[in-house]
Amino acid sequence: MRQIYANYAATSPRVSPAVADALVAHLRGTNLSAGRNFEGLDDCAVALRARSALAELFGVSDPTRVLFTSGATAALNMALNGLLRPGDHVLATSVEHNAVARPLELLSRGGIINVEWLPCSPEGSLDPAIIHRAVRQNTRMLVMPHASNVLGTILPVGECLAIAEEYGLLTVLDVAQTAGVLPLPMDADVLTFAGHKGLRGLPGIGGFAVSERAVAEMEPWFVGGTGSSSQSLDMPDFLPDRFEPGTQNTPGILSLAVSAAEILETGTDSIREREAALTARFIDELRRIPGIVIHGTGDASRSVAVVSVSAPGHDSGKLARRLHEEHGIITRSGLHCSPLAHRTAGTFPGGTLRFSFGAETTEDEINEIKSALRELLKGAMLFGLS
Repeated sequence: MRQIYANYAATSPRVSPAVADALVAHLRGTNLSAGRNFEGLDDCAVALRARSALAELFGVSDPTRVLFTSGATAALNMALNGLLRPGDHVLATSVEHNAVARPLELLSRGGIINVEWLPCSPEGSLDPAIIHRAVRQNTRMLVMPHASNVLGTILPVGECLAIAEEYGLLTVLDVAQTAGVLPLPMDADVLTFAGHKGLRGLPGIGGFAVSERAVAEMEPWFVGGTGSSSQSLDMPDFLPDRFEPGTQNTPGILSLAVSAAEILETGTDSIREREAALTARFIDELRRIPGIVIHGTGDASRSVAVVSVSAPGHDSGKLARRLHEEHGIITRSGLHCSPLAHRTAGTFPGGTLRFSFGAETTEDEINEIKSALRELLKGAMLFGLS
């Protein structure tokens, strides 16, 4: 049985041949740590390649303002803990991933900040006007995702960031689901990204891009050795060292250097057009299956290639397992590390069955997933199974 992968929102299943070739060549050559050897013996050039490609992709003028971490979660923790101060009021949305929600909750429980969750609609959309009504005298930050990892809905980030700018708020934008897929002009003070999703790099690499204001106001939260300014117990005051302590993940960074260059060559407009067409086709096919409920907008032009569904009377986890065991289809069920989004959508605590598509998804696979779902649900109805 061949496998059909429909879990790109979690991770891209394979790197490209060019990325694989670059990694093999690197690992067969040298695996030395950047900044810890004689000049010319380590891989500082790899990081520069990756920073430059990502800076172009994100619309960042200075590549040194692209910083690497172990992933988007580490980047968000560094940004939130580094920028927020005691007494701050923070605006976040009701569709946040736990990578945002849990750090904010921890800071809130510690009495350091106060968080206000801006209510999104059950489809995952947000009315930007809510921000006007929510801002207080001590509001310091707006944090939000570019798109929901549960519902796929693309939030109106342009309007929201513009309103935040009116009030002088710091802005943190989580682009884990959109980096490499949608155009990303650097309008946020902090833009956090994951390397293993739409950017098609290795797991365990990600980071954040920062504005000049964020550089000036952000305190190092994760600290350690940098190979520079070692005479001081303080972190260096220059980028990228100020926010990149410890040994860097050179293979992961190399994977992003190559994959980001490939994405730039293809163009995010082309990638977006292809994925939107596949998503529209899938949604159209789902609407022909009795018993399927589509969550989110149901409009591919307003979402990334993520579609969550449920079938009343059927457990999403059981459906996911049967799709895999009987049809070789890999999806993801449950709460997707985003209970807030499921509460917003009305799918908590059971969660949903989520399909997400990417670089290798084909129309034939869309048809096979549709047929498998129809078969499972028809069989369940005939035999009274759930």
